[in-house]
This record gives sequence, structure tokens and C-alpha cells, in this order.
Amino acid sequence: MSQAIHMLLAQQIVDTLKTVCEHDINFIDPEGVVRASTDPDRVGGYHVGGHEAAKTGRIVTIRQDDPFRNLRWGINMPIRFHGRTEAVIGITGPPEEVRRYADLAQRLTLLLLREHEVDSRAYDLRAQTGHLVRALTEHERVEPEFLLDILRKNGMTDDGGLWRTVLLRVKTVSGRPLMELESAIQGCMDRLGSSLYAFLYPGEFRLLLPEAGFTQRQSLLAALAEDYPEELRIAVGAPKRLLRQDRSAESAALLLRSLGPGQNYAVYERMGLELLLGSVGPAAAEVWLRSCLGRLEQADRSLLALYFANELSLQDTARALYLHKNTLQYRLNRIRTRSGLDPRRFRDACALYTALCLERISGTAPEPAEQTGEAANHEG
Repeated sequence: MSQAIHMLLAQQIVDTLKTVCEHDINFIDPEGVVRASTDPDRVGGYHVGGHEAAKTGRIVTIRQDDPFRNLRWGINMPIRFHGRTEAVIGITGPPEEVRRYADLAQRLTLLLLREHEVDSRAYDLRAQTGHLVRALTEHERVEPEFLLDILRKNGMTDDGGLWRTVLLRVKTVSGRPLMELESAIQGCMDRLGSSLYAFLYPGEFRLLLPEAGFTQRQSLLAALAEDYPEELRIAVGAPKRLLRQDRSAESAALLLRSLGPGQNYAVYERMGLELLLGSVGPAAAEVWLRSCLGRLEQADRSLLALYFANELSLQDTARALYLHKNTLQYRLNRIRTRSGLDPRRFRDACALYTALCLERISGTAPEPAEQTGEAANHEG
């Protein structure tokens, strides 16, 4: 089974089992790595019982917690498919209690694996194509014969023209089935007319698109982003030769980092200030950020971002925050006192705005804290 299918199937399996089982469910790969779980803290971690079940092909029962060995009580059932262990389902809880879910978990997993089984030839080509896309976008060595062969098998050619790397980042949001999202992404890529794509765990698709006809195609990407504003972030990199898609991928990654609140789609040509800020070195960026934002709290940053998004309008910003204008003036005065920069003055506002953009692009921006209008009112 492909890594992409595993990721999406794993989450679907644990989510489905959770509807009938009040205990935590883990989907563990044959190497003992937790690929999906109803306990997010366990994803990516090593599962001792699961690895043992995968190696022995037998159910492994853990009868009590052992913090020193990072063991939790429960049962771990190997799932064998076509004669090999594909995964292990772990259910946390008293073994006698959770064992009654074992048969259900096993039957459900096998059913979903069979539903998503693909033709072996198609899978081999899909795996080779994915390898090619990853190599091209990470500037690994690609043999010309291999490149031409995979292009030919996908019904494509390289005429020396330009291509673009499209990055699609998936964020799991409760209430929207992963399989629905996977189907929407796959459908969009089919309509785009390029089978050169790869999935990178845990949630990134990389797609290569020829520049010829891209103007007509990009409306499909924009529509996909609009349909999934919370679940997807999409960035289209700069046009480059096929063998230099690492540069296109770099520009797309920069675009993703530059996306502000409420944005989930960007194209390289539409980059503004971010294009310049992306070339700022780490040392210079650190000095600028410390100078402009070093004394500001996250609440100050969030207010500034909203203030700038509202074109420096006191009235619109106060309305968005459910604040009185005088309270907003007070908070802007506090930012001026802390930073030495007045957001209401053009030059100072430019400095603060570029600092916020630079912080976002460099990946050092703290997670925004949620704040209700009522809480904001109390602050004033």
C-alpha cells in the first residue's frame, strides 16, 4: 500500500473505530511507528507493543501501564493482508474490556484495505512517479533515462519548457472526512491534467504542472482552496525548468509561510513584499524582529495584524474586536510605548508591518492566541 493511502486510511480507521469504542485507538506501522491515533500526542512516536505484534504476527497484550518502558495497557492486533503484516491496531484500556473490539477493528481494517487496493502495475508507476517528483523538488540526482521513461509512462514529455511546483498542505479539521478531502484533491489533480505528483507524510502533496496553459488551469486550484478554506493551504511556485523544480518548490514553500490570516492560496507572481523579505538572511532578520517586535506580546502582534488588515482603520478594527475606539487607542498607545514605534504613523507602521511579515515568513511567529471580543474589552 502507498504511503499516501496509509496516512489517509489510518486516520479513517481510527476515527471510525472511535465511534463505537470509547478507548483510544492507534494505527501502528510494521516498524512500530504510530501513524494515526485518537490521542494526537502519540502520532509519530514509537509503540513497543505494536512493534512486537508486527514482528511476531500475534496479538500482544499489555496488562498494566509501565511508564519506564513507555507502555500502556491494552491489546495490539496485527493486520495481515496478502500474506504480510500491513499494520497493527492498538486499543488502549483494560485488556479484558477492549478485547471485544478486536474482531470489529480487524474486520473494518481489512475491509478498508481491500476497498483501496490498487492494481499492482498502477501502484508501481505511482510509486516511481512519486519518487521522481520528490527527487526533482529536492534537487536530488535524476538519471535522464529514468526521467524520460516516467514521463512517457504518464503520457507526458519534456520539451524544454517551464514547469511549476504546486504545494498542497493538508490540515485535519474535525467534522470534514479525510476521504472527502483526498477525493477532492485527487479530482482536482486529474482535471489539471498532470499525473506528476507525490504525497509526503504527514500531509503534503507536491504536483508538477507545465507552464503552458497554466493561466487556464489555476482557476481549478483556486476553486479547490475556496472549497476547503480551513483544511487546505495551496501555493504555486515560480516557473522553472523541469530539472530545477527544487527552486520552484522553494518559492512555493516561501509562499506558504507568507500566507496571512484568512489566506490559503497564493501564486508566485502575486507575491509582494514577501518576495524581498524571503531573501533576508537569518542574522539580519533576527536583529530586525528583535528591534521591532521584541517587547511586544502575542496579543499586541494579533492586534497589529488585524489593524493592518483593516487598512489602519480605527473604526473597522474596533468593530472587529468588539472594542470601543478609545480602548483601541489605548492599546495602540501601549504598543508605541513598548516598541518605540507608533502604528498610526506611516514610517513606524511600515516597520511593524514588515516585521510581522518577516516573522511569519521565517517561521518564528508564535501561535496566535484566541481572544474573544469580551476578553478584549476587559483588557481596556
